[in-house]
Amino acid sequence: MQQRPRARTLLAAVAIAAACAACGDAPEAPAAGSTGTGAAPTSAAAAGQPVSGLVPVSRDGSLSVVILEPRSPIDVPAVTDPVTMDQLGMEFLPPVLLAGVGQPVRFRNSEDVMHNVRVYNIETKDTAFNISTPLGGTYEHRFEVAGTYRVACDIHPAMGASVVITGAPYAAVAGRDGRFTLDEVIPGPYTAVVQAGTARSEHAVDIRPAPTELDLTGD
Repeated sequence: MQQRPRARTLLAAVAIAAACAACGDAPEAPAAGSTGTGAAPTSAAAAGQPVSGLVPVSRDGSLSVVILEPRSPIDVPAVTDPVTMDQLGMEFLPPVLLAGVGQPVRFRNSEDVMHNVRVYNIETKDTAFNISTPLGGTYEHRFEVAGTYRVACDIHPAMGASVVITGAPYAAVAGRDGRFTLDEVIPGPYTAVVQAGTARSEHAVDIRPAPTELDLTGD
């Protein structure tokens, strides 16, 4: 994905993307190494620069997420297009979806098996919703609280995924090798938040008015 959504104001999540993930009618799969979410460039964002880099690989095998939180005010429009998490082949796809606070998130069942979708905040354990997804059915939800949410199917316990909701303007899901890419990032000072499984780290970074490479593998 590209840049991460911003729900004006980790998870703008924290933008969670990834996901982000793309929206549309076709089943979605994670785009390894380039799965950020964000607004389409405007005249203000046209001066944005590509940012790439490396984050730690999660020890539990899950995909790592990197979020850029501005340390100075920037003007990035909120993204209102929906993103989708599908149920296909007895899996949730993509395994990590990025979305902004208040952005429509669709949960779709594209196979001929009944599922349910139970989503809860992994920090507070509060349940966002628990619904059945009939064959071909879609349920839409808007998350109003930033954070990381676990997605489960109580009918098929082996199924699981994460939704990362953010208020930051840029975020990406890293590939299995820890590489990530973001496009059209407005230059300036940021805090890079890295979530690699249960490990979380923060890094002060500066995005230059030129392509920027970040090494976020340190503590």
